[in-house]
Amino acid sequence: MNLLRIMGVALFVFCVSIRASLGQETAFWYQGQLDDMGKPANGLYDLQCSLYDSLTNGDLIAGPVIVSGNSVTNGLVQAAIDFGQVFKGTNLWLAIGVRTNSANGAFTDLTPRQALLPVPYAEFATASGGLTGDLSASQLTGFIPTTAISGVYPSLVTFSNSGDSFAGDFFGNGAGVTNLNATQVSSGTLADQRLSSNVPLLNGTQSFSGSNYFSGANIFTNRANGFVGSFYGNGLVGWIPVSETSTQAIPDAGYMLLSSSLTTLTLPATNQLYLGDVVRVAGEGTGGWLVQQQANESIFGHFLTASNNSWLPSSAASLGWDAIACSSDGTRWVAGATGGGGISTSTDGGVTWSVSGSFPSQPSPTCVASSVSGTTLTAVVYGQGILYSTNSGGTWYSGAAPSPANWECVASSANGVNQAAVIYGGLIYVSSNSGVSWTAETGATTENWASIASSADGSHLAAVVYGGKVWTSSNGGSTWTQQTSSPTGNWISVASSSDGSKLVMVNSSGTVELSNNGGVSWRAATGLPSSSWYHVACSADANTIYLVANGGGIYASANNGLTWFAEPVPSEHWTSIACSADGSVADAAYENTTTTGGIYRSMVKAQTASTTTSTSGYLSGGQGDAVELQYIGNGQFMALTVTGSVWAN
Repeated sequence: MNLLRIMGVALFVFCVSIRASLGQETAFWYQGQLDDMGKPANGLYDLQCSLYDSLTNGDLIAGPVIVSGNSVTNGLVQAAIDFGQVFKGTNLWLAIGVRTNSANGAFTDLTPRQALLPVPYAEFATASGGLTGDLSASQLTGFIPTTAISGVYPSLVTFSNSGDSFAGDFFGNGAGVTNLNATQVSSGTLADQRLSSNVPLLNGTQSFSGSNYFSGANIFTNRANGFVGSFYGNGLVGWIPVSETSTQAIPDAGYMLLSSSLTTLTLPATNQLYLGDVVRVAGEGTGGWLVQQQANESIFGHFLTASNNSWLPSSAASLGWDAIACSSDGTRWVAGATGGGGISTSTDGGVTWSVSGSFPSQPSPTCVASSVSGTTLTAVVYGQGILYSTNSGGTWYSGAAPSPANWECVASSANGVNQAAVIYGGLIYVSSNSGVSWTAETGATTENWASIASSADGSHLAAVVYGGKVWTSSNGGSTWTQQTSSPTGNWISVASSSDGSKLVMVNSSGTVELSNNGGVSWRAATGLPSSSWYHVACSADANTIYLVANGGGIYASANNGLTWFAEPVPSEHWTSIACSADGSVADAAYENTTTTGGIYRSMVKAQTASTTTSTSGYLSGGQGDAVELQYIGNGQFMALTVTGSVWAN
């Protein structure tokens, strides 16, 4: 066959009926002129059709598609070609090969490739509902019907033309929306800059010129808030519960201190205060509290202070007094003298004393204990036995306890029924019948027991060893635990709070230790001289503590041993001290020799006093104590009310 040539190519799309007859949506017609040996061809020919992306070479996009047995008359070629969905708007060229239908050989390529005219793309456009791939926005004209826009658009859609207009309901956070009519905003918070100047602003300075009524709870936290005019109502300062052990006070607030440990409340700085600002403090918890001042601040009011304490010698005989105890209110006292001085009692707070009981030979008690009423009394005598009285010392009896024994100390429950005593170089004994009979508790080993203390109910006991550690019991002495974390020392005296949680012990070598968890852990007291401490006593909450030194003075603390002050007493060989349950009454005994000594009594009275001006000044109190402080200017607070025993330093 001679070289075939194409005389021309025309591409067009037939009407719908013709396409339907083809049964295809993507086919298009090819029409051209085919010559054979220079004459119009006649007969059956096969066509091989392919699509390329360039006139020469390039990549094959589709095909080849073979159209077999195509009838050619007078050189006219017509064929329906279908490459599928390949028309996406890019330029394509049609390559055609031809052979006679009777031949099985290769196709003869016709050149050049023919550029496709718009008809196949129009065909593609008619089927745009099945588009695949990317469609350039420049190919879209006219309007898209609303029925064609629906559904959810998960990706960002940006409309940048300021002339865009939308009608209907829109949902979402509305970020970036401008020119929005405020009447259509039904929820949320508008930024201040969106509001006019006559609207109260969330974070701006407000001016309310009319009569305003605020029915809800309103909180004003800005210190610049100012109120002018008359205010009516109960006027109470709100109360803030505080469970932590420290808190910073703000003006015009009340604080309920709930902790079982000492809580420090720091007053507001003077630059935060206005005249008349009030701070209230109430000790609800058992740990006690301390109101700490800031720089250049002070407090004055009707307080207990160390300088107000007046220690006076009592009328007790000049004997070598070695032991003393009192009732919870500090009115009934019992004391033991050395050298056969016997036992004396007082019913007027230690002012006057009289010899108690009648003994064949007067004992020399080393320790005495009293019930809260002062009715049940107990005395232990070193090298002898135990004595008890159930009528405030009117008569005394010998308890059924080992005698002779080196009895060193005795402790009593509040009702006087449960008692405990220790033997130096022996065991611990307990009594459950006010000292009538005693039972050895073998749960604790033989030690050089020096002192023992009891909780109000008698269940919690603490005993110290001279040259050893602290032992505790939480079941009235049935079982004992050596607190290995406690320091080892020459412990000579121990005192307990009424619940047994707070302990204080003194060392004859000059140290004092405190525990707020029943003896599990301890902290060393600071701010004390290194004296030969001989005895310790504390209030029921252990916030008020008294120490005596053998050959020194008396020191006291009103805040569970955090700070200390020296009592106005002479230097003596102080041997014992006791105080009332609230710590406001204290008596101390001393001995110069076994036959000379005395008893001093103190009545701690509340008087008008001021704290030290600086951060070292403070007020302190315990559970049930409260104070209301009002700022009066120049860094000074005044106590409007004082409840209980509040100490000033």
